[in-house]
Amino acid sequence: MPGPDPTGEPRRVAYLPPRAAKARKLILRSQLGRGWVVAAAVFGVVILAAGALYLARAGRPGAPWVRVAPLATLPAGAVTEAPGPDGQVAVVDRRGGDLRVFLAPPGRCPVVAAGAGFARPCSGQRWAADGTPASGQAAQALRRRPAVFARGDLYVLPG
Repeated sequence: MPGPDPTGEPRRVAYLPPRAAKARKLILRSQLGRGWVVAAAVFGVVILAAGALYLARAGRPGAPWVRVAPLATLPAGAVTEAPGPDGQVAVVDRRGGDLRVFLAPPGRCPVVAAGAGFARPCSGQRWAADGTPASGQAAQALRRRPAVFARGDLYVLPG
């Protein structure tokens, strides 16, 4: 608390003048210390850093989504195989204007389109359009997973 002024009256740090009292406006009579300036600068830097981080990641899904491949390597109207999460391969089906992604175990050759379904010719494996093994096949089913394109890349939600 500030000491008295030369006349013996206690110094007032803040007061409400009569007109300001109606507006509830506080008038400060002393300068704010360096702490206030430093605190304002620190908060400004924190807000700028958060904004820059948000803009840098904008549009990209975060964890647990996994980036699979750039859009340029996945031609429209075709079935493409790309490295997937956890040592699996992602079978990307962009036929018919849709995007469907299946996860499959790796094989000696890639999974390709076979009619409405899929096939791995080198091992004789075939799957229906929904990823289930074709009749008479002992192949493991292809697991369909949610996928999204974001900022030119394909992201898959592993499961």
